[in-house]
Amino acid sequence: MRVLALSVFGLSILASPALAQAPPAGPLVLQVPATPRTAALGNAWVAGRDQDVLFYNPAQLVNARTGFDLSYTHHGPDAGMVTMGSVYASGKWSMTFGWGAEILRFGADPFASGPLSTHALHMHGSAEGVSALFAVGGAIVFKGFRIGAAGKYVFDSVPASGAGSGTATPLRGALVADIGASRNLWGGTFAGSVQNLGPHAANGSALALPRQTLVGWSMTRGAGPIDLGLYTQLTMRHDWTAPGAGLEAGYSWIEGYNVALRVGVRRPETTTEKPVSLGAAFTADRLTVEYAVQIFDGGHAAQGVTFRWR
Repeated sequence: MRVLALSVFGLSILASPALAQAPPAGPLVLQVPATPRTAALGNAWVAGRDQDVLFYNPAQLVNARTGFDLSYTHHGPDAGMVTMGSVYASGKWSMTFGWGAEILRFGADPFASGPLSTHALHMHGSAEGVSALFAVGGAIVFKGFRIGAAGKYVFDSVPASGAGSGTATPLRGALVADIGASRNLWGGTFAGSVQNLGPHAANGSALALPRQTLVGWSMTRGAGPIDLGLYTQLTMRHDWTAPGAGLEAGYSWIEGYNVALRVGVRRPETTTEKPVSLGAAFTADRLTVEYAVQIFDGGHAAQGVTFRWR
């Protein structure tokens, strides 16, 4: 069964539409990995764990470690993103709740036209744009399945074309929902979610939300003193299919202390992004610090750090 699953995953790469990059979509915050850890693991987190699964599959909130996450990612000369979130366990049906927020600031050219893209994160801009996501979600266990749902408000706020100093920036936002499910299977976790369900924009503007389906499988194994984790994901949108995978190797020499190295690969959203990403993590008792780097053309790199307290 595992060989079959990996074969299907491999064939999906060959079957991907021959587009140079993902079709234009927005808000911009939905086009970048949510945290440094997910970036380091190829953005393959639909079957992941902990607080940041809220942005990929709310069903995986069940059994997530409680605590508080705070991340910062430096995307370019005038771009940075803050991500935060937390999880709370309730009890009955393993009910779990979580909340999260992503706030992305980037340099925007007020005289540019056309949809936003991740290119904007690595260019100097003459005005400041903001893209943000606020989410709340919950999950339960029913007949061995973890089932979850999340509500999200997402928006882009960018300067109007030809706007002068002090001119209000137009807000393009939408209220959308995610639903997901997961189950233990083949010695790991099989999971899927459908994201960004809802109207395109709250104010009637043309906001092309990336409605997508995520499916993936993850597993963790011990290999002597090394703990290995494998995470896979297939992202499917209209005219766009993007496989991704990440591998994590951790080592603990004393209880409560751990170091981990991570590597990820995925089909990039744009032609300027390299497919491979790298990361590392260090845990000391209740504090975990994580780091990740993504490489882009022209010597640009997105670097992020997370502080997790549990």
